[in-house]
Amino acid sequence: MIISFDIWDTIIKRKCHPEETKLHTAQYIVLKYENQLKEKYKNIYEILKLRDSIEAEECKRNKEEGQDDECRILDVFQKLQKEIMKETIEDISQELLREEIEQEKRVIYINPEILPIFEKYKDLKKYCISDFYMGEESLKELLDSLALPVKFEKIYSSADYLMNKRTGNLFKKAEEEIGITPKEHIHVGDNPFSDIEMAQSLGMETIKTTKTEFDFVPEPGRKFAFDLTTVKKEDKLYNCGVDLAPILYFFVYNIVEHAIKNKISKVYYLTREGETFIKIHELIKKNNPFGVKIPECDTLEVSRMATFSASLKEFSIPELLRLWSQYRKQSMKALFKTLAIDIQPYQKFMEKYEIEIEEDILDPWFDMKVQKLCADQEFTDKINTELKRKKQELFEYFEKKKGITNDNEPMFVVDIGWRGTIQDNLANIFTNKKIEGYYLTLYDFYNLQPENVSKISFINDPTIRDNEVSTMITLLEWIYNPGTASVVEYKQGEAIRKAKTEELEVVKKYIKPLQEGMLAGAEEINESMKYHPYEAQETKKYVYDRIRKIKTNPSKELLEAYYRMVFNDTFGVAEYVEKKGKLSTIEKLNIFKCRKILRNEMWKEAFIRYNNMEYMNVILKVKSSIRKRLGKG
Repeated sequence: MIISFDIWDTIIKRKCHPEETKLHTAQYIVLKYENQLKEKYKNIYEILKLRDSIEAEECKRNKEEGQDDECRILDVFQKLQKEIMKETIEDISQELLREEIEQEKRVIYINPEILPIFEKYKDLKKYCISDFYMGEESLKELLDSLALPVKFEKIYSSADYLMNKRTGNLFKKAEEEIGITPKEHIHVGDNPFSDIEMAQSLGMETIKTTKTEFDFVPEPGRKFAFDLTTVKKEDKLYNCGVDLAPILYFFVYNIVEHAIKNKISKVYYLTREGETFIKIHELIKKNNPFGVKIPECDTLEVSRMATFSASLKEFSIPELLRLWSQYRKQSMKALFKTLAIDIQPYQKFMEKYEIEIEEDILDPWFDMKVQKLCADQEFTDKINTELKRKKQELFEYFEKKKGITNDNEPMFVVDIGWRGTIQDNLANIFTNKKIEGYYLTLYDFYNLQPENVSKISFINDPTIRDNEVSTMITLLEWIYNPGTASVVEYKQGEAIRKAKTEELEVVKKYIKPLQEGMLAGAEEINESMKYHPYEAQETKKYVYDRIRKIKTNPSKELLEAYYRMVFNDTFGVAEYVEKKGKLSTIEKLNIFKCRKILRNEMWKEAFIRYNNMEYMNVILKVKSSIRKRLGKG
């Protein structure tokens, strides 16, 4: 007497639908060989669809040749490769098989239902009989990876014999080789026909296991499998972070996919928000959902202030227009703070040209006093020496700390946005480098872009960018604040940072719990993505929906964090920005005053909800309705 076992859904189960393992292989192909693929097949679903059709054709051909309708995975991969590649390349079928085996190892686990059966029949010799497109060697590797508490004498796979259980032929082949009759054979399996009805019709005793059903539709935009409620706690601020996790995670997921496809060896995340982003890159690298090598990552300690002065060729009106195009009104005190240069040694020049250092100057490039200052040779020689020193100090930091020099090695940087000013500064410093930047979103550029710059944005839908993200820009920067100081300049190969104590205290109290929730949510999403592959492009709709929900209906806990903000705006205006406190009861009853305040509020929904002024929503809706009827919007 012997006992045989089906493998899938009997001895082992998957954490995903079987087609999703194939989809992972399709993703592997696209990530590694995108440039060699025909345009149609730069899509994981098209590759999956073609693979399934090739499997069906192979099964049909084998049946017509007198075998059962089965196929071998290497034959399928060879035909798949021939169809999807633009031109002939070396055979990658073994490589694809190896990757699929590795993915199966990630998704399989021992079926708890089988362990009592193993124990009950521990004295019988055990065999496996499986209808599957991988052969005995591959199936044995998968079973061995789970360290099963039993020994199998042999694995009979339909791929090795082109016989299957559905016809009964694979059962007969196994019994013939083992030297037994059906009455000496117990078979265990989940398939009602192949494992039970067919086996019984041949005279075997059978034991049925439970089949697992998965909801899977092989097309773009399918539903995500993760459930973020599983990581939520009693802490409401933490839970707000969990809800924000998809925005953070999928931003970095898209970055990593882009870097893989474009053979980028290292991703540099720009401080400060980059110190939060890189945690997700490290999570993905540690618990890899892609199946291909993840690029290295590092942070670059930079800021607009620390890089701007070093990026200037000279102190002149044409160069300073890169700043003044953003800040049309600026005092000399604010300008020097932006340059991270002490204004005191230049006080005599200010007095010489009757420039009041704290006075805001509108359109400084037209101001005669400023023009005379920029034409003063003694002044420009002195300040240009400082600018040159700042550039050398920056070079020293980059080379000493990061091994980056002004060579022709490309550089890939990531920042939150919104115009890529730091990247522009770096491009004007590292003129020999091609510098590519990836951003959460981007808006129109103020300045002519350097020739060695290219930029990509994650949120690239104009409607979402302009109607939703633009209202919440400060929130989206604030929630990624790592609670570290801003870089202001470089000294002796080190980045010098400064921070306002109030900012760090508020981050610790309100933002850290949010970020803990975001990271917990990101881990949950990443774990799911290991078993359920998605193209990066598919993640955007989910993120857009999440952004809309946050914008229109923000939680009170999130708003409490938002309105406690202390925002560093030293660059350009030389000050920190703090959000206004709540309105008093009397102020809230003054409808005209509230309407006036709302006109200047970018995120109106947040202001209304924070101040418990829901009645203003009714007024705004009525006003909007009237405007539409009048044809004004």
